[in-house]
Amino acid sequence: MTTHVPGPRRKNLLIALLSAVAVLAAASWVVISQFNERPLWPQNVAYEAGYYRGIQVRKVDRDGTRVAEAVAGGCESWVASGGKKADLDPGSWVRGCLDGVTGKPDNPNDV
Repeated sequence: MTTHVPGPRRKNLLIALLSAVAVLAAASWVVISQFNERPLWPQNVAYEAGYYRGIQVRKVDRDGTRVAEAVAGGCESWVASGGKKADLDPGSWVRGCLDGVTGKPDNPNDV
């Protein structure tokens, strides 16, 4: 003959479930607020960093010499000064830099 062993009360299960949902929602909020519009993949991070560097060069260049320098190999030489983001994927950083300098729209997902 077996005896029935009662499990946890439904009230306790509901409290545990609601607590888990609250912790998950809080963790999701932290991740979303930290990475809001930024890409998470290394090649996309590198592309975006290079793109913004190219945009900066294009904005400050009044006569077009810096843009011409960037297109002629400047982006490849600047990748060494690109920091940690450029180290993630130097090729993507250079593509982003060239896209930024030439004024192409930013779309790291096509990298």
